[in-house]
Amino acid sequence: MREPSLLPVFGKLGAKAPVALVAAPARPAGVVSRLRELLAVHGGMVLKLSVIAWTVLILGAVFFMMQG
Repeated sequence: MREPSLLPVFGKLGAKAPVALVAAPARPAGVVSRLRELLAVHGGMVLKLSVIAWTVLILGAVFFMMQG
């Protein structure tokens, strides 16, 4: 069986940091830090929901402008 090369990998996979540097940091104390952490985990979902909410808001405004 052939072994993979030992050349470093660049790009998305990248070279992994040592385990000691990957350890989870202590819980952030500020609200901004918690929001930043939440966005890092759920950023894609938050973006999709905000686009949907923005679209509904614009369509609702247009609807009410057409009524009056």
